[in-house]
Amino acid sequence: MKLNKKIMIILAVILVIAIVSSVLITAAVKKKNDPNRWKKQGYDLSVPVLNENGWYMVFEDDFNGTKLNEGINFGEKYTGNKEIWTTSPHAIRWQSNDENKPEQACWWCPEMVEVKDSKAIIHSRYEENHTCDGDCPAKGRFTSGIETRLISGDNNNNKGTSDTLLFAQAFGYFECRVKIPKSQGLWSAFWLQSSNMRQVGNNGKDGTEIDVYESAFLNNETSRMGHALLWDGYGKRAKVADYIGNLSQDLYDGFHTYALKWTPEYYVFYIDGVATWASDAGDVSRVKEFLRLTVEIDAGDGSGPHGQEIGQFSHNNDDNDDFEIDYVKVWQNENYEKFIQDDSEFKGSFDLA
Repeated sequence: MKLNKKIMIILAVILVIAIVSSVLITAAVKKKNDPNRWKKQGYDLSVPVLNENGWYMVFEDDFNGTKLNEGINFGEKYTGNKEIWTTSPHAIRWQSNDENKPEQACWWCPEMVEVKDSKAIIHSRYEENHTCDGDCPAKGRFTSGIETRLISGDNNNNKGTSDTLLFAQAFGYFECRVKIPKSQGLWSAFWLQSSNMRQVGNNGKDGTEIDVYESAFLNNETSRMGHALLWDGYGKRAKVADYIGNLSQDLYDGFHTYALKWTPEYYVFYIDGVATWASDAGDVSRVKEFLRLTVEIDAGDGSGPHGQEIGQFSHNNDDNDDFEIDYVKVWQNENYEKFIQDDSEFKGSFDLA
């Protein structure tokens, strides 16, 4: 009887341990899968206020003119280039997924960029008699973007390892007000990228692609938007952290603001002045990065970023909306400047896949 009693006690202890372990594991899984856990990480989610707590203006561009780089308002501390914008690399962006339909490839062409009515406008069109100063075909899908770097060498080799940076900044506050295209097969984005983003071995400290937003959610039943962080290139060693949030407002209706607060410790993303994600994934980039506002077209398969089905791009141009950029603002915080590191401080091989 004594032996049986001991066995029963041991079994009871094992059962208690199993139940407690199960509860702890379940709680850990729930915590890991909690889509709002970023709100509980202690990040400062407040929107910066200009001229308070170290924040100062670097530049604000309302696109008041007839071409890029006219009328940019630079802050008193700014000493860099006054012509900071150029068009996205004049080259093919995506090959067609159907070799029998090469016209479904996506091309970035400067002819698709226009500045008027105090906006930078990116057109997306299918053309059968396209003409330009580059290597674009006569027949195809054309769009573009604006950014603050120049590709060195072949535009088709868009690897970003030896760019000329017209403007780049580490840390700060970055905001745009845009009207995203409400058309099948299109997605626009506001993103920052580093020339060293493809360098492997330093986590994301030596450069991280920061997707402030990507608009690939037109076909969803609820209004959604995606943010993402990518580092160590795009090959086998690539790493990514992303977040898709549900929203109350219809982001495909009119103009909305998208912003990033990039501190030395974490990133905070905002839509219409409300924090929608925060993360310290990739150990936070410490190097200067250039700005990009771009449009891309599906390559015939109706697929876009975040694994989303974005529909087929129409070859009837009456169906295709423009991407309208009302303004871009960049601020810096004097308390962050001491944490900036140069690209040369990080060593490693580049994954150019």
